[in-house]
Amino acid sequence: MENITIDAYKPERDKAAIRIMLSGDEYFGETFQENEANFQDGIFVARYNDLTIGFLSLNNYKRGRGAGTTIFVSEEYRRVGIGTKLINKADKLLSQYDAVERSIGACIDGDRFSLQFLYKNGYYISHSMYFMERKGGPLTESIFLIRHYEDDDYLTWHSISQMAFYKMREHVGILPSFYYTSSESERKSFLENKNNRFVMLVDGEIVAVGVIAGNEVQLVAVRIDLQSRGYGRAFVSFLVNEIIRRGEKVVKLGVVKGNPAKKLYDHLGFNEKSLYHIMNRYYKPESRMSRPPNENM
Repeated sequence: MENITIDAYKPERDKAAIRIMLSGDEYFGETFQENEANFQDGIFVARYNDLTIGFLSLNNYKRGRGAGTTIFVSEEYRRVGIGTKLINKADKLLSQYDAVERSIGACIDGDRFSLQFLYKNGYYISHSMYFMERKGGPLTESIFLIRHYEDDDYLTWHSISQMAFYKMREHVGILPSFYYTSSESERKSFLENKNNRFVMLVDGEIVAVGVIAGNEVQLVAVRIDLQSRGYGRAFVSFLVNEIIRRGEKVVKLGVVKGNPAKKLYDHLGFNEKSLYHIMNRYYKPESRMSRPPNENM
């Protein structure tokens, strides 16, 4: 198609058209809303005959190792090269920033056309994720002590969460395996978001950590030597109830396909809504640690 331009996003011109495009896709709709609120300078639109017919949305693309990349084209304008123009724009932008090592995207299960398009452009499936939701009343809570995160918790929190997710990725076969080291910038961001972060204590020691965001259980991690003792169930129940206490009617979460924790979420009343494949494309070599620094070689 001729006369297609890729322009910077203008909410007054483009927002309504993008909302219509995404009306049937909850995952991409929520991703766009988050990016519009936090990374509006990373949104670009495909325009044809004064119509907005597709968009590219990038988050964290100027400083983060992994830049979230969303490309969406209105259904009636697909298969005519618009997606290619948008992905070329993403490549041009992401390749110029030294910090960006990889682009991270997602494709809903069963969308063979989009998967083929992404494979053709250098993406591969890193892992797959179920997005689940729960409706209904509060869950039964335990007597475990759970409190808000405090700054002094940082190193313990970091160790618990990084080891738990490292072992989970190892279990399900996510490659490359990786482990993030602690940092002062992360510590600062945790403290700024302390009202949404919680720790569970047993005999005065932190045994689990968790995060909520809006109506989503965003993270739950139990110390690896204390798993399968009921702490995860108790903590998830608390986080679900905290979200309900804040006025939400539906609680959401995402879980990696193959993660044994999915059985817990099934038992707590969460239902599968969709399955997405998480895709990566590398621009520079991986610099994350491939294993925890104290793990035996």
